[in-house]
This record gives sequence, structure tokens and C-alpha cells, in this order.
Amino acid sequence: MTSKYLTSIHTLFATLFITVAATLPAVVPTAAAAAEPIDAEGWVYSGIYSEAWAPADDLSAVSAEVGKSMAIAGTFYSPYNGDVLQSAYNTTTPLESMWSAGSTPFVNIEILDSAASIAAGNHDGAIDNWANHVSTWLANGGGRSLIVAPLQEMNGDWVPYGLDPANFKLAYAKFVNAIRSRGLDETKVRFAFAPNGWTDPADPPISAYYPGHSSVDFIGISAYNFGTGAPYNGPWAQWEEAPQAIGQYLDILRTFAPNKPYIIAQTASATVGGDREAWLPATYQYLADDPNVVGLVYFNKDKANQGEIDWRVWDGGSASSGFHAASGLPSTRHEWPLTSFFAPGELTVVGASPPTPLCPDGNDCDTLALVDGGSQYALLNSTISTATDGQFYFGQPGDVALYGDWDGDGTDTPAMFRPSNGFVYLRNDNQTGVAHQEFFFGIEGDIPIVGDWDGDGYDTLAIYRNGEVFVANQLGTVAAEYSFYFGNPGDRPFAGDFDGNGVDSVGLYRESSGFVYFRDSLSSGTADFDFYYGAPEDKIVAGDWDGDGDDTVAVYRPSTGT
Repeated sequence: MTSKYLTSIHTLFATLFITVAATLPAVVPTAAAAAEPIDAEGWVYSGIYSEAWAPADDLSAVSAEVGKSMAIAGTFYSPYNGDVLQSAYNTTTPLESMWSAGSTPFVNIEILDSAASIAAGNHDGAIDNWANHVSTWLANGGGRSLIVAPLQEMNGDWVPYGLDPANFKLAYAKFVNAIRSRGLDETKVRFAFAPNGWTDPADPPISAYYPGHSSVDFIGISAYNFGTGAPYNGPWAQWEEAPQAIGQYLDILRTFAPNKPYIIAQTASATVGGDREAWLPATYQYLADDPNVVGLVYFNKDKANQGEIDWRVWDGGSASSGFHAASGLPSTRHEWPLTSFFAPGELTVVGASPPTPLCPDGNDCDTLALVDGGSQYALLNSTISTATDGQFYFGQPGDVALYGDWDGDGTDTPAMFRPSNGFVYLRNDNQTGVAHQEFFFGIEGDIPIVGDWDGDGYDTLAIYRNGEVFVANQLGTVAAEYSFYFGNPGDRPFAGDFDGNGVDSVGLYRESSGFVYFRDSLSSGTADFDFYYGAPEDKIVAGDWDGDGDDTVAVYRPSTGT
């Protein structure tokens, strides 16, 4: 569709959405006041994962090799040793070993159970046991501190606690509460929300898992350059330079946490498909120049014997030339301890850029409106809005909401299709009030579609009925001017100007396959284009999001509100 709301709004899904707020247990905030903002641009702290359980000797050796210390030491920890709880020795020894080598521990904590089970309290004893051991280690003083990342990569299906945003947030809160309830504040323990960068498009987005600013100090994302020889399948299994391998995920983080400091909690590069030794210093510099990134921890693990990749840049005796070069960059920092990370108060960064709108300045772009179950419209004037730009009531609960430019003035306004009587009610402004026009259109079971079918600048209605589209170029109780067949019964129709010619045509979403199909003409035939997009629950909508004249597809995911 080519019409706009208030210079930008486009369309609405032909359904009603209800937003439900979940209640989470109280998490003790890290601090009431903010620490001095960190100016993160131009530098990055360097760290590494060692293959040693107590890595002091290994960390000291790699530091001697490259001539710079590792400011952060990454490790993985489970509160269990087999079927029993970890001993104090097994918890505190690795922490002390990292600290004695001049590295701040970055601890990824794993519990090999579902997020629902952890949230239900089935592992509270193990979490409390771990928190007691951490408290014992911190009591040694000397500025000891650590960063904890509970249940890392929770947005993946490769961890047993993955793909359950609501229960993950409850489980995450248990780790935070266990530490804070022991009087261990942000000057001793910082918490990192540590998702994987890549997320399957059919799964909830990263933002759905975010526990909230008060319980997150860092965002510690995982992002790898898998190269072309990796034994993996997926869109990420290719050689990628830093903007693709890491940068695209940083941009996602900035959409919901633009002022948090970021640590690349896991990163590494393959050697097949490109020049790893050039990739390393280029990536370190790229991250140093990012206004949010304050640290990176290289995943120096040999996973080849597990059917994966040997990621190592340090083999215990020598370091690769690229790791030497990256470690020696003026922008790669190695000072320790990390006192600025553990200053009292909430951590923020300065100079972080806000999310960039899809729509360039001066362009005429589409945005969105949502309608709740009580027929309240919420309007957005930007694709990055965090609050509504206007709201009003129109229609009744149970009505099917529509949006279109009914009078050709360039502004989209609402209409309602009422299945109970087959009537359409429409208004020519975005205000609460009665309908300006009403008419009978369609029969029970029909799905109304809004579009400018003849390119005259006025939106009218079409009906999708069991795979047949009936088109009318006038608003009123009129017979369809023509019809054509497209798709199968059960497909979800939507409209858009997919080829930029000024005339809308019909697209379909097929829930059984997850595919989108659309044609560039209003005639029977097979799809001119099809592709996989979204998940079965998603609501499909087309719009001109960047103002280039071509409509493309977006989805609204009710389970996450994104």
C-alpha cells in the first residue's frame, strides 16, 4: 500500500492483539545510582579462555608470549560435579588461579536442565552452594571481583535451558538474588546477560530474554567467524569479517540496551575461507572502535576432537601472528585490575549511538499500529519507537482491524470488519468516534484485505475466500469487479506493492510450511516469488519500511511483543 499515517503509518494486521505483562520475582538492583559512564570508544580489554582448569600458568605463559597480560579470563562452570554439588575447592581454585595471573574471571554458569526446572527451584540448593563458595573467595579481599554470566546462549537449542524466555528470566534472577542476598554488591560481582549472536528467525529474538537493566551490568554476546570449512550447517557457516560476524548482533543489542557496556564473551575465527591472521587485528580494532564494546574474550579451545573446529591461537607454546598483532594494537588494553568495571553504581557507556531508523530522513515510510482486544488503537510514527505516538478507540471487541487511505489524502485511517454481521465500518481520521461510512461486504469466514488495486491513490477492499480473491475498486456494498485464484484454503493473505509500480497485489503466508508467497499481478497463477520467513504464530504485514517505493515483509510476534 502506498498511503501513510501522519507522514508514515501504513498498515495493521487483520487481527487483534492483546499485550500481557508478566510478573517476575524481585531482583535486588545492582545499585540505585549510576557509576561514572565509561567512554568505551577507541579501546577494548583483551581476554582469553584457557584449556587449563586452574589456568594461572597458561595465562602467564600466553601473556609472556605476546608481551601483554590477559585482562579477562573466560571459564565455564557447573554447580555440580557429576551428580553431587561442587566442593568449595572446585569453585574457588579456578577463580584464585585466574586472579593470581592478573585476570578478572568471566564465569559462564551452566545447569544442564530446562529453564522451567531451574525457575521452579529444583536447583536452588546448588545455586546457594555456589554463591557461598563465591562469597568465601571474595572474602580474601585484595580487590577480588568477577563477572558472572548465568545460563549463557539461552537463545539456542543446543543448551537444555534454551528457547524459554519467560523461565530463563526467572532462572537468571535466582543467580542474582543468591549473590546480592549475601551482601555481595556490584563492586565485587557484576552480572552479564550472555546470549548467542545468531538466533533462528523462527525463535524468540534476543530481546525477549533480556532480564532488565537493574539485573544486567554487561551484555556478553557470543559471535564467531565459522569460515567455510566448518562442520556446521546454517546461514552463519561462512567466512565473515567483523561487521558480519559480530557487528550485526551489536546493532540488535542497541535496539533494547543502547547504553549498556558489551563484552564479546565468546569469539574466535576459523582458518578456512579467509585469512585468520588478518582477521584477528582487524576485528580487535573494529571492536575497539565500537562505542559499547569494552572487552572481548577469545575462545582458545581445540574442539576438533569433538567434530568441530580447532579455534586456538595459542597452543601452550606459541601464539599465531594474528594474535600477536591483535594483542599489540595500541587500542587493545591489558591494564588490570578492572577497577572501572567494579565502581559503585550502574554501568553505562557514553557516546553510544541510538538505534538507526530504517527510514532515511525525508522519506515517506510506513510504520505500524496495534489494536488490543478492546479496540484501542496504538500508533507508532517510527520503526524504533518504544512508546506509542497516539491512541484512540474505534469499534468493538471481536472486530477485525483494518487500515487504509480511504479518501486519498495520503493518511491511513482505521476500519473494522465485524464478522458477526458482515459489515465494514471506517473512519477518515485517527480519532475516537463513530464510523464515517459503513457498508455490507463479504460473508462469514471471509478474510478482508486492504489495497490500492488500481493505482488511483485510494485504498479499497478485497476478500480472500478459500483460495479465491474477490477485488472491488469502490468502497460500499458492491459486487466484486473481478476475482482470481491464488494459494490454498487456510493461507493468510496480506497486500503490498511488491514491485514498486504503484499498484498493490496479494501475498500469502502458509503456516504449514512457514513460506511466504506473492504475485506482482492481480491474476490467477503461481507465486512470482516465495521464501521462508517467520514462525507459525507470527502476524505477517507488508510495508515500505525504508521509503524506496517497494513493500517488503515484516512479522509481529505476539509471544514477545516484537
